[in-house]
Amino acid sequence: MQAPKVGVIAVVWHQQQVLLVQRKHAPHAGHWGFPGGKLEWGETMSAGAARELQEETGVIARMDAPFACYDVLAEEAGELAHHYVMVAVRGHYQSGTPVADDDADAVAWFSPEALPFPLCPDLQDIIERSQRG
Repeated sequence: MQAPKVGVIAVVWHQQQVLLVQRKHAPHAGHWGFPGGKLEWGETMSAGAARELQEETGVIARMDAPFACYDVLAEEAGELAHHYVMVAVRGHYQSGTPVADDDADAVAWFSPEALPFPLCPDLQDIIERSQRG
């Protein structure tokens, strides 16, 4: 039996800019999104977001509690190929210079007024919601 996977994304701000990665793999390969990945067994959502952030970008942040959840349903060849429940966790930058790891083609800081293209679904909404906290 198939079941959705739980993933976490790190929404990290530094000097009024948000950290984004250009995804290398499906779903949404080539699109810009937040660093993140699958939650590991026994790991809190905040700890998972911090781990994924550091693994994917080298950046270290103090993570808050989750602030939003999103469905990621992606098809390939007309069939449902990916089903994730993504939990967004806001992070407060502590240290590190962003460097893209093997899951990303690029990583950079962006102003909400000058975001790259194409964006992953829900990214604009997640940015807006993260700024409220």
